[in-house]
Amino acid sequence: MKKTLLLTIGIWLTMSVCCFAQDNAHLCKMTNDLVALRNAKSDNNTLNKVVLDWSAPGNPKITLMDDLGRDSNNEYVGKNSNKFKINQVVTQVYSRQNAGMKSKGDFFSSTEKGIFYSAIEKTIKKGCTVKYTLTGHVGTQEVVVAAYNPDAKLSVTVNSKTAKLIPGKPGMYSVKIPNVKKEDKMVFVITNSSDSNESIVVLIHNPQK
Repeated sequence: MKKTLLLTIGIWLTMSVCCFAQDNAHLCKMTNDLVALRNAKSDNNTLNKVVLDWSAPGNPKITLMDDLGRDSNNEYVGKNSNKFKINQVVTQVYSRQNAGMKSKGDFFSSTEKGIFYSAIEKTIKKGCTVKYTLTGHVGTQEVVVAAYNPDAKLSVTVNSKTAKLIPGKPGMYSVKIPNVKKEDKMVFVITNSSDSNESIVVLIHNPQK
């Protein structure tokens, strides 16, 4: 009984710390799921649980942030890249939420009408900086950048605004960009100062208003 109570308190405190640092409750919940994936080393059971949870009836839709583009010189693609496996997760969730995709060549966009969450996973080469640009988002944007390695040495800015570590969540950064207009650019600059390639997830809440 005592152990159960302590575990419950621990979970509540973990959720509370995250939510105090983030305005959007669903984004906070998804951030905690990224921590769970990281802790479980993205095993199939945890991956399946996240897919089923994110695509459950009543949950907001999410899409893949293909429109973030690529920084091919500074991204690593190959063995042991994209360790979260979040691109596969979001693709499956999108398919379940939208009754399947029309073709394998469909392009996902974070600006798709009525879909307020988007995510994509990248792997940054050690000692490198990536730069991405997004357009078409509207309203206050809440951004999370999550590193697979909690001890990763990252610096993250969006429109020159520095993302801060989420309290109690090593390797998880958040930043809010207010009053974004459709024609505005959001410029992401992420530096990996670690001694190894680092998998990251970029997760965004875009209210579209």
